[in-house]
Formats: sequence, structure tokens, C-alpha cells
Amino acid sequence: MSQTISLGTSFSRPIVQAAWVAAAAFLLALASLLIQPVFGRAVLWPANAVLAGVLLRHQAPIRPLSWALMGAGLVLARLGLGVVPPRALADGLADLAGVWVLWIILARFWPLDNLRTPRAVIRMLLAGLAAAATTVAIGLLAGFWRPAAAALEAVASGLLGQWLGYCIFLLPVLLLPKMEIPGVDRRHRDRGPLRHLGNWPARMPGLLLAASLALCFLLGGPGALLLPFAALVYCAHAYQQWTAAWLALLSALGVLLGFDAGWTLVPDLLANLSAWTRISLQLGVLLLMIVPLLMSSALAARGDLIVSLNRALDHDDLTQALSRPAFTRGAQEYLRRIPPAPYGNGLMMLDIDHFKQLNDQHGHAAGDNVLCEFSRTIREAIRPEDLFGRLGGEEFGLVLPDCSLEDTAEIAERLRSCVEKIRLYHDSDEPLRITVSIGVAHDRQGLPASLDKLLAYADQALYRAKRQGRNRYCVHGAEEAGPG
Repeated sequence: MSQTISLGTSFSRPIVQAAWVAAAAFLLALASLLIQPVFGRAVLWPANAVLAGVLLRHQAPIRPLSWALMGAGLVLARLGLGVVPPRALADGLADLAGVWVLWIILARFWPLDNLRTPRAVIRMLLAGLAAAATTVAIGLLAGFWRPAAAALEAVASGLLGQWLGYCIFLLPVLLLPKMEIPGVDRRHRDRGPLRHLGNWPARMPGLLLAASLALCFLLGGPGALLLPFAALVYCAHAYQQWTAAWLALLSALGVLLGFDAGWTLVPDLLANLSAWTRISLQLGVLLLMIVPLLMSSALAARGDLIVSLNRALDHDDLTQALSRPAFTRGAQEYLRRIPPAPYGNGLMMLDIDHFKQLNDQHGHAAGDNVLCEFSRTIREAIRPEDLFGRLGGEEFGLVLPDCSLEDTAEIAERLRSCVEKIRLYHDSDEPLRITVSIGVAHDRQGLPASLDKLLAYADQALYRAKRQGRNRYCVHGAEEAGPG
């Protein structure tokens, strides 16, 4: 869905999108150029990765006008900082081509439909490599990198630097929470590193990572990167994917900037490294990023699979109501809660009237539609904490925690009225109409509070409602049924 700003006309939307993208390209390139002295010897360029991440999060077709103005923004940022026009034009077009290649791969051919899988991370890494190769190739064609003068190691270092930028910045940008209106599904959204501050055991992986980075700079040497690598693997196992990705980003930047700033015992380490040794450092940082990212995505996919399997086990496949075991387990937890609920707990048994007759007359497909619509109606009418489950056939159970007997009876009448308004059309112009009979029990009626006893009492009230004419509710222990 397009997230461009609507000005009321279809003509204005491409212009607004193009202006927005051009401004983002200009600002990102300008910021990257301003901090380039910091990243210079590490050959790291973050603008392309962040811009590509912004475009992929935009989730809208990028029009030719947007690409043209994006390229203009990349060139103007360089011109504004005094880069000579031919070099500014060549570098801007090279960056634009790299971003376009990555966007076309991940938006058209390998869409990142689910970032919580290793496959998505591998696609992202391969697309980043293709984008980096495109940028370097266009730079070579422009004549600024002459293979004879720059040599193979300079080209390899430039390629790894560009790819490193995509590996470091792209996934964390894509995993940033979206600014959306309330109502978005937040079940799989991580709240980031701050969520762990109040829990000492959860702080341990982060503290170990900080300690390992400090040791990395204190010890130096070829094996120094193994220290934060082990800690990042631990973080990937302990934290959610969003947190692991940002910790990997900060660690990679810390290693590169720390070596460049002379934080190690060997002063100005990057300046004293040979070209191939610098390439080895870049490869080490790539490994420092890629393995934890793949591990955290694999664990996220495993967690999602477990959640979906648990949901499949706990919910009825047809009606999406709780299965009988899940309903029983949840109801017992409510009844055994300490301290008990102030108003007690209400329980209902609901049975669709004349369901067997409806099945015989209209077929099982119509019966399935009735069950689904009935379940949807009840689920929309109850509170999130209420437990609604299918106990078998057309019989359902409902537990209302912290709900008085009077409120339980009022809810039963409201549910009966909602079901009575259901209209379903199935192979006929005449709608199918259904009603429900409800039996009500409450654990504050002087009854034994065990679930089996409450279900038995609610079942007795249910059959009394059926004997009195159906389409009504009866409360256990009361002489009269509710409205019908």
C-alpha cells in the first residue's frame, strides 16, 4: 500500500513521492559525506544501504521521476561539499545504480515477504553484493578507478566496503518499527534493547558484548574479532531479531571506528595495514555481522513456527474458537487464580438451536458456514480476556473472568440477541436464521468452584432453556429463563 502523502489528486502523488525520495537521498548522501573522514580508510559508505532500506519500507512503486530526482539529490550533495562536477556526477550515478539494482532485486524478484527467516537475510546479502558490484563497476567505467593504478586490492576493498555498508545498515533499517495507526498487529514486534534494562539476567549478553569489544581493542591482533563474535552469537540466541541486528550494527561500527581512531594498543591500526590486510579486516567484520543475523533470523523463524503450531493445537480449525483442551486449561487457570477475582467468574454453555435439522436440510457446507459466522459473532462481542471455546459439534463454552452473576446474565442476553440477528445466504434468496440457547452458571452462587461442576450446572441450565422453547438463556438456580 502506498504511503505517499495524499494531496487530493492522482497527479500530485508522484510529485510528492519524488520530492520526498529526493530529499531523503540528498540528506543521506550529505550526512555520509560529512562523516566520510571517519569511514574513509574503512571504505564504508552507509548512504546507499539506508536509502535502499527506506525505499523498501515505503512498499510503493518507485516512479521514473523519483529515480531521476533521487540521482539529482545524490549529485547535489556532493556538489554542495565541493566535489568537482564530473566526479560528483559519476559517483552519484554509481550510487543510484547500486540502489536501483538492490531495490529491483528485493522488490520485484526476491521480495522480502518475511524478514524473520534466514532465506530473507540471504536474499538481502546477495542483493547487497550485486548492488555493491554495480556501484564499483560503474566507478571503474567512469575512469576514476583505473585498474592499472588502483590495482586489484583497491577494487576488492571498495567492493567489500560497499557490501559491508549494506550488511551493516540494511536489515536494521528494515526491522525498524513502522509508524502506523493503532490496530496494527504487534505480536511479533520487538521493543528493542531498552526492553531488557529492567531484567538483570537479560542484561548479561549485552554486558558480555560490551566487555568483549573492550578486550578486542585492548588485546588487538588477528584473533581479536573472535571476542565480539562469540558475544554476538550469544546475543542472537538471547535477544529478539530487532535487538540482535542493532547490536551487530553497533559492534561492527565500533570495531571499524575503534581501529581507525587508534583505540587499540597498536596506534592508527588501519593506516598501518596493507591493502590485503585491510580486506581481511573487512571480511572479518562481514563475518561478525552475517553469522549473528542468520542465527537470529533462524531462531525467529523457529519461534514463529512454534507459535503457529501452538495456535493450531489450541484453536479449532473451522471456527477459530479455542479447542476443548485449551478452553479447559484456561478456564481452570482462571478458577484457581490467587487471589480470586473480586466479582467471581461466570460460565456459559451455548448451543445452536436445531443445528442437526439445518445440516440435514441445507448440507454440511451450510452448517460449517453457520458455525464460522456464529463463532465470529461471539468473538467480536466478548472481551479479549474472555475464553471462548468449541466443546464439540454445535456446543460452545464461554468463561467470563471477574464478572458478576448479574453482568454474566446481561452478557448472555446480549449474545443471544447478536446471534438472532445473523443472516446467512446459502443457495437461496431466503437467508438462514439461527438462534442460540444459553446456560449460565457462576462460581459465587454457593456452588463448588471446580470447572467440571460449573460445566455441569451450566449444562443443566442450557437444557432447561431448550425445554422452555430455545432462543433464550437460563441461569442455574433461577426459576425463570431470560428473554426469548
